Amino acid sequence: MNRRKRLPLALALAVGLLLPLSGCTADPVDLQAATAENLQTEILAITEASAAGDFSNAQTLLTAMQANLRTAAASGQVSAERSASIQSAINLVQGDLTVEIDAAAVAAEAAAQAAAEAAAAAQQQNDENAKDRAEQAEEAAKKAAEAAKERAKEQREDRDD
Repeated sequence: MNRRKRLPLALALAVGLLLPLSGCTADPVDLQAATAENLQTEILAITEASAAGDFSNAQTLLTAMQANLRTAAASGQVSAERSASIQSAINLVQGDLTVEIDAAAVAAEAAAQAAAEAAAAAQQQNDENAKDRAEQAEEAAKKAAEAAKERAKEQREDRDD
């Protein structure tokens, strides 16, 4: 499975972990509905950013989501067990985003190197073309000078005759 398919899968897993438990029970809430909704909204933003290839923004959003999860856990809106499960999913997504960001940096560096090499090759070709034109101009000037000397010699001979 390639990275582009894994990242949405990890985000889907994170969404699954955020879904509130259904049913009526006297047990304390594992994840309050409002907190789940907020986290799901954040996951949607992260998913959209990563789908658009904006991995740095997705990573920033994920970091903010992680901070919000910690705040919610500290205030009792998320149980410790559910918080740990969500954090585990966040860690998976964080790893995938780091891989994508690193790959993008390598690709950008390779593109910059290729552009620099292309520019150097173009400059070298321009230099060679300029040198060829200069040599051609020098040769043309020599021929013109020889032709002028030859005409001057012919004109002297015509005057002498």
